[in-house]
Amino acid sequence: MKPLFYALSACLCLSLSFSCKKTASPLSPDKEIDSFSVKKADGSSFTVSDMQVVLVSGPGMDSIIVTIPAYTDKTKLTPFFAYKGKSVSPASGTTLDFSSPVVYTVTAEDGSLLKYTVVVKCRGAVFFGTNENRFFALDAGTGSLVWKDSVAGMFETYPGGFQYNTPQLVNGIIYAANTSGIIFGFDPAAGTVKSQFRPGGPVATTPAIANGTLFFGSDDHNFYAVDLATGSTKWSVPTGWPTDSPPTVSDGIVYFGADYMYALDAATGAVKWKFFLNPATIMAAPLVDNGVVYIGSENDSLYALDAATGGVKWRARADNTLAQSTPTISNGSIYVGAESGSLFAFDAATGTQQWKALPGASVYDQPLVYNNTVYVTADDGNLYAVNAQTGAGVWNIPQMYANGSGAMVANGVLYVGTGGSRYFYALDPANGHVLWQFNTGNAIVLSRRALFIPGN
Repeated sequence: MKPLFYALSACLCLSLSFSCKKTASPLSPDKEIDSFSVKKADGSSFTVSDMQVVLVSGPGMDSIIVTIPAYTDKTKLTPFFAYKGKSVSPASGTTLDFSSPVVYTVTAEDGSLLKYTVVVKCRGAVFFGTNENRFFALDAGTGSLVWKDSVAGMFETYPGGFQYNTPQLVNGIIYAANTSGIIFGFDPAAGTVKSQFRPGGPVATTPAIANGTLFFGSDDHNFYAVDLATGSTKWSVPTGWPTDSPPTVSDGIVYFGADYMYALDAATGAVKWKFFLNPATIMAAPLVDNGVVYIGSENDSLYALDAATGGVKWRARADNTLAQSTPTISNGSIYVGAESGSLFAFDAATGTQQWKALPGASVYDQPLVYNNTVYVTADDGNLYAVNAQTGAGVWNIPQMYANGSGAMVANGVLYVGTGGSRYFYALDPANGHVLWQFNTGNAIVLSRRALFIPGN
């Protein structure tokens, strides 16, 4: 019996020995970034509304898209994040340059990897001036202030405003004309003055910039061509009348209105032709399209002129002066507004009136056409949206009082300045719903249109 006892005992011990050994848990394959945020170069945090973070999943590589305010310095951002896994490289809290995408690698306990590409984008910005010599840069997505009043000290000597001007971007510089007679060049990111030019009188217009030359009229009854790099005058032409019509440059010819419609050689200033409009100040810009110049006049008429010769192709009548509203062309129709009158649509080829809307609204600004809808501000205080085909009303917002400022669309958002209500608005173009609004202070007139510069 003893041999059998010893054998059973040995088997029992061996069994107990194996049963006492712990089975190792499998290593976790979990690897994931759960949350992600960044801090500014100075260590401060973005507000909840200023920063948006979106995770985009893809095969083998996920992306994290971080959107931050316009013109934020992306070269020294510090990310902080929570994750599942063994480690992440680069580590949370490491300050990095996000001018280009940065790849983060999450390593799981089992050694498997998951990569995230982090892309940081700055939102775009909108720029506009006011009649009070103020100039604003706003975040296009939130309406938060980027900068303002960078040249305020200069206006004690040169009082004026930016209300007759639409800012424009050329070679990284924002150019804006001031009624004091100074044309400023601003740095978009900081608002610092990069250049300034002062002609012989007030500038109540939007200059045209083409081939390194600045073209504009002045209330000193002259039209100028100025070298953009040096500020020196290339040529000037006397008009004998205040010249506030924003010029248009096309095929080497610069077009503008005064008492005449002028066509000048852009290189020399030589008069190609001129057409008598009416002895009145023309604030509208000529529209040049497909060899035709469209321009309104004080005599309640819209003219279509041959761009090469100035010959009349057709003339259409409105119910009041068209000297203020710059025509817009879209899908073969010309849209233009009448001061103390209505909004009109004319056939671009024949001048036949297609429809008339908003009687007596008094439309000063240039109609904006977007998604088969025409948007205009009017002196009756309304912002209107009407059907581009029929003129039927889509929606309107009362008590906006734009005072001649017009609307523009960028990235699906409608932007408009309403000096009379003291606000600049971002709206949903489909229904007029207010996305955000910015108080401009005491200004009563804003730029003709805002400038939008996309983010990066």
